Amino acid sequence: MTARRNEPNETLGEFARRVVRRNLRHFSQEKEAVLRDRDPEPLHQMRVGMRRLRAAIETFGFAIRLPEEANDRAISKISRRLGGVRDLDVLLAKLETLEGLDERVLRELRERRAEEFAGLRRTLHGRRYTELEEALRQWTKRPVYRTAAALPVRPALPDLLLPMGCRLFLHAGWDATSGEILHDLRKRVKAIRYQAEFFAPAYGKELGEWIAELKTIQDELGGLQDRVVLRETVGKVGPAVAKLLRDEEAAFAAWWPPVRERYRDEAFRQSVREMLARPR
Repeated sequence: MTARRNEPNETLGEFARRVVRRNLRHFSQEKEAVLRDRDPEPLHQMRVGMRRLRAAIETFGFAIRLPEEANDRAISKISRRLGGVRDLDVLLAKLETLEGLDERVLRELRERRAEEFAGLRRTLHGRRYTELEEALRQWTKRPVYRTAAALPVRPALPDLLLPMGCRLFLHAGWDATSGEILHDLRKRVKAIRYQAEFFAPAYGKELGEWIAELKTIQDELGGLQDRVVLRETVGKVGPAVAKLLRDEEAAFAAWWPPVRERYRDEAFRQSVREMLARPR
């Protein structure tokens, strides 16, 4: 989800307001469908909307002053509730396709998912979520800005995106092959992908291609976490799950080394820096 192409004289504050409003709409409009629980997609979209909101706050926090109810702790707690159910949805979808899986495993996972969803339902009906949504809605009508909000957005784009790209390149995960550091790298990739999407209309096709590449990296690294969740949730795996894990781990082991080398390559890094420094 990208913002529309910004106006030539648009300020950082006006741009940030549009981004916050768009992502508020993104997650709030999914609430009723999530509570009906007939399709996993609205829950996924609501989770993405909350993640994009956090990315927006990280990106524009120096220029906007959001209400206290929209603090990172509140958003994080709601996101974790969404994530707990989403992880089980992904796991169930994967396991339900396997032949020879013990039905008791699926039954236990569905029971756990029902418990997680009950907690999510309480959260979405609760005070924290209600206050967050209302506070953001009121803020988009009467935004409160910091001094930097008056700056024009287009000249500031390199100043916003270049530090984000450099933080990604300096991440220790590019030197790792496994472990928690790769999970942290995935979070950094996801954050800069969302941040880059905010500004994509001000750049050309090249940035769009890099965003698509980041999405692939995010998904592949997400598979590592999915396998951790699978082992923790299923416990002692049977032959069907063991084969699934072996196949996925072999595929990742073949995919990861050239990606690591690409992101450690100075010529590639410099090409990204130059792209981010030159909005259209």
